[in-house]
Amino acid sequence: MGADVFAVDTNIFVYAHFDEYPRHRKARRFCEREILGGSDFCLGWQVVYEYLRIATHPRVHRRPLTLAEALADLAHYLASDRCHVLAHTPQHLRILEDVAARMPNAAGNLVHDCHYAALLREHGVKVLYTADQDFRRFDFLEVIDPTL
Repeated sequence: MGADVFAVDTNIFVYAHFDEYPRHRKARRFCEREILGGSDFCLGWQVVYEYLRIATHPRVHRRPLTLAEALADLAHYLASDRCHVLAHTPQHLRILEDVAARMPNAAGNLVHDCHYAALLREHGVKVLYTADQDFRRFDFLEVIDPTL
């Protein structure tokens, strides 16, 4: 992965596609300018599935999307030539073990963050756009919140 490729976390897509969030406008602008505007970016499949889970959840949104609608929300991102969907390599377990050793108290939702952080490290991705401040715990990631 090139040094200028950045990763995007689930919450940015959620905020960008649901106007009920106070961070909607800034997240939407970020997606239009940085993601659809021409920069190479990456994400893991877990981001796709997390988005689908949140977007379709009847207890999270006033009007949850259908699975087809949620997939359509992400389709133009995933179809972009600049989108790189990251897959696990044979080194993933070793990298995950290293991340886990740095985060011995990780539990619950932070385990998912460890997974994504390990995947990004595995592919040499150093910049993550997210509104989740927990990612600041990973010293190998530069975390930028585009919704502030």
